[in-house]
Amino acid sequence: MAGQPLSLQADALFERLVVNQQGGYCFEHNKIAYLALKHLGFKMRSLLARVMLNGKPTNPRTHRMNVLELDGETYLVDVGFGNKTPRGLLNINQRTCTIGHDTYQITRNGNVVTVVLHEPEQPPLTLYEVELYDVVEADFDVAHFYSHQHPEAIFVNNLVVSLITASNRYLIRNQQFLVWDAAGHLITEKSIDSLEALTQLVHEVFLLQPPNAVLETAFAQVAANAAV
Repeated sequence: MAGQPLSLQADALFERLVVNQQGGYCFEHNKIAYLALKHLGFKMRSLLARVMLNGKPTNPRTHRMNVLELDGETYLVDVGFGNKTPRGLLNINQRTCTIGHDTYQITRNGNVVTVVLHEPEQPPLTLYEVELYDVVEADFDVAHFYSHQHPEAIFVNNLVVSLITASNRYLIRNQQFLVWDAAGHLITEKSIDSLEALTQLVHEVFLLQPPNAVLETAFAQVAANAAV
């Protein structure tokens, strides 16, 4: 929401996310995960997925994620899908994968893999469709530019901050702060009514340190959107 272009070069990513703890999204987190695992010797690929949370099959491919080949199996590795990020690997050769309280239904049709999340007491939710075709960095650059610069993109118009721990899932979405327990029960829901409240949550709950100017810009834009 701050408007400045965000480089996906490895050094810039490391500086922003690791050194300065500013946070990021799929194009940043999943690229760092890809580089780290590849450096450790794992066989990795990065792919573009079509996000399906709104159920529209015409959505563009705007989600970066990874594929790991290990011991003859193929796994989806995703560390950047907000509060719906799987807590573990998803084997695309299995029809279902259960991680904690969550079950993931995996359907493979040729080179297209569809992942549906089944949470306790919730209707099934299609997360994304992944095409297992090779993608080059230029493809990610285009999708990344759209996702953080296009005036109609989700992340240009909404403040989204998420954190997943062993016991909870935390989310800031615009002026709302929400917490779910491991079983998917909503245990906290409150409004964020000031810049000071937002700053405290970002620092103390999400353990991030974005520049004050970024938080000020984001809060002002969220407040303006809510007033329309």
